[in-house]
Amino acid sequence: MTRMLSAIFAMLLAGPVAAQDGAPRIDDIVWHNIDSYCSFTRADHRFAYNDPESWRWVLFTNFPAEDGVDPIESPFMRIDGQLKQLAQTGIRSLDGGAVRSYQSHDANPYLVEVSLLEGERGIESSAFSGVITVSRNGASSEIAYKGDCGA
Repeated sequence: MTRMLSAIFAMLLAGPVAAQDGAPRIDDIVWHNIDSYCSFTRADHRFAYNDPESWRWVLFTNFPAEDGVDPIESPFMRIDGQLKQLAQTGIRSLDGGAVRSYQSHDANPYLVEVSLLEGERGIESSAFSGVITVSRNGASSEIAYKGDCGA
């Protein structure tokens, strides 16, 4: 019962999304101490390392596998309350970055576009920002995000 109440509370705290009627809902993934390669939050989100409630993500990836596959080719998002692993379907250039296209593995897939605008580069990570758009059945939602990829 406590887990169910916690899950419901977390969904209520997910925050607003720019969406059309019947559009997919882009939900937060609440994961304290996530061990990911890429971690993106809503653009207006304030992350505090020592605050477990601030560990909220809209997209994340695993670390690179030994076979050399780029982790951004199969990220995870929480859409309409379900964690979805996405498969990359294309990349196109964008001034200052790229737009990556994905789809979910559902029979009626969610279509996702992520604009990856490059920001500051550090020794072990790179910052990104942009917009994530999720579409299905002719309706779409979008959010602005920020985050980074790296160790």
